[in-house]
Amino acid sequence: MTPQPEIIIDVENVSKKFLLPQGEVTILEDIQLQAQEGEFIVIVGPSGAGKSTLLRMMNGLVIPSAGRILFRGKPTRGINMETAMVFQNFGLLPWLTVLQNVELGLENRVKELDRRRERAQKYIGKVGLDGYEEAYPRELSGGMKQRVGLARALAVEPTLLLMDEPFSSLDVLSSINLRNELLDIWSDRDNVVNTVVLVTHIIEEAVELADRIVILGSRPGRIAGNIRVNIPRPRQKRDPLFLEYVDEVFSLLA
Repeated sequence: MTPQPEIIIDVENVSKKFLLPQGEVTILEDIQLQAQEGEFIVIVGPSGAGKSTLLRMMNGLVIPSAGRILFRGKPTRGINMETAMVFQNFGLLPWLTVLQNVELGLENRVKELDRRRERAQKYIGKVGLDGYEEAYPRELSGGMKQRVGLARALAVEPTLLLMDEPFSSLDVLSSINLRNELLDIWSDRDNVVNTVVLVTHIIEEAVELADRIVILGSRPGRIAGNIRVNIPRPRQKRDPLFLEYVDEVFSLLA
């Protein structure tokens, strides 16, 4: 028998409440979700469904109000150093060069400067930014800035890559190119990173990328659906089967 892939992250009956001026608000309720090694999961839902909050709880930036999150079978405490986040707004420090921004995530992990630089250079190359090592963020397009953010996350060689609407602020062409490159990086088993959880509100993006789509309803966020996408890659948006999946996700959201 073929062994089952390892469960990398296990979200068990997780809820999250925030105290706001108008009182306590439940953002997420009774979330149960697992990601196996090698999976590409996309979480989709309307604004306010708690998608970003769920991703930050997986990373350890936000603590659940109830339930627990297990990483490789063990409860998480604080920031999970085996995960890395790519943010919607790039998160680059404007006074640092491309190389320095990518090295930043390695400072507490790789002590030797030469090794840090070598690894940073490696992942700058993987995202197609060779030659831009000494450029500053102000000199880059939006797509290039997001490539820097992706290189910084990949450079720490996380077990789990978390991505919060990483393409939403990009132009159409940059978004298409980066999605294709992300799939290339994820599918290359020579890379350390082979498990991804990505958040989006764009249904077509979810169907294009995901092995599995998790649909969140809102107020509070609950899992409204869990769909495995059985379409060979690369996927064509005009494929009738692709459109069937889009309709199915849309119906669950609606």
